[in-house]
Amino acid sequence: MSSNHSTTPFATANHFNIVVIGAGQAGLSAAGTLHRRGLVPGKDFAVLDANDGPGGAWRHRWNDLTLGRAHGIHDLPGFPLENPDTWRPASQVVSEYYGAYEAHLGLDVIRPATVQAVTQPRDELFYIDTDLGAFTANAVINATGTWDTPNIPHYPGLEHFTGPQWHTKTFRDVEDFRNQRVLVVGGGASSTQFLMMLDDVTDHTIWVSRSLPRWNPEHFDPQWGRKVEHRVTTLVTAGKAPRSVVSNTGLALNSESLDYINRGVLVFRGFIDSFGRDHVTINGPGPDGATINSQGQAVDDLLRAGDPRLADMHRNTEILPGHGTNIDHQWVTPIDSILWGTGFHHSLGHLDPLDIRSEHGGVVVHDDGVTVPAAPGVFLVGYGASASTIGATRAGRKAAVAAIQHLD
Repeated sequence: MSSNHSTTPFATANHFNIVVIGAGQAGLSAAGTLHRRGLVPGKDFAVLDANDGPGGAWRHRWNDLTLGRAHGIHDLPGFPLENPDTWRPASQVVSEYYGAYEAHLGLDVIRPATVQAVTQPRDELFYIDTDLGAFTANAVINATGTWDTPNIPHYPGLEHFTGPQWHTKTFRDVEDFRNQRVLVVGGGASSTQFLMMLDDVTDHTIWVSRSLPRWNPEHFDPQWGRKVEHRVTTLVTAGKAPRSVVSNTGLALNSESLDYINRGVLVFRGFIDSFGRDHVTINGPGPDGATINSQGQAVDDLLRAGDPRLADMHRNTEILPGHGTNIDHQWVTPIDSILWGTGFHHSLGHLDPLDIRSEHGGVVVHDDGVTVPAAPGVFLVGYGASASTIGATRAGRKAAVAAIQHLD
């Protein structure tokens, strides 16, 4: 395979047979597979990454998120993480691990390179425009993940709220919230992690979301994971946009989460109706600020059964200050800040010139989970079922093999 390319008007672009966009778990897995199949980094393929250094999205995680509290970090192909210190920040451990993998393979990742657009000027050739210059390739493996496109839903009156707002992407330190009244928004694992961490610095957190908590008492083992992947794959092969992680997995209902529920920390208080300058109106806690409604089926079942592990939940849950309205169950309560644990969208805007989105808003992928039929030569990893670390590793391998076959 040759990397020579001299056809105008792209003679000034650096050409590679394959370009991998993104150096997170999925992108590195793809790069590692290309390397093992005999392709030479910097000659046959290149890896572009928008970050200043190794680690992907992990390098931006808050220091209080230790490796032991993070979702499982799956080994990169042929390069086990072995026995890391689970008390160290995940951002440090993973950044060092990814950096060691890059050095081990001699990947020479091109960074920081933000891809602005991918176009296809002719069959079998993609033009990749970045802030570090232009590249061309015969195949593109896209592994850009979600970190750069945080989701903050719109609510009436949000523009009038004057307090600080944070998102999973911008969260750094629980000390920023000491003694504040914090509204935590979102039904996923990030929100529950935030609530547990905030318990060390404030007694005044309020958990709300657009839906009831999806607590899941199942054991999160490989067989369960395969079922989840199958459900997600069914969606994305039909061109539908992937749903949130928690809608597919649920929240782990284990001894730790049950303890925090019983302590009144992980207690769902209702749904946002609107915001004001220094308050939020919630549908749920009215008429006295003390009402606790449904906690989702799994927890409700335990409460009805009188489970002793939740015996103190009602007593430990804060009565929210504020006042009611003329609408049943509505309650207006003061807040100092908002922490959005509302997830991310897939970062695919740079692929829009290829017109790969379906009428359902997602991208149709082949049954292999990575091939994009609408743009032969484009492969998505870290999308849909491969958004998890273990799924990303497998998808990276598949995409690399598929890209090589595409060239042949």
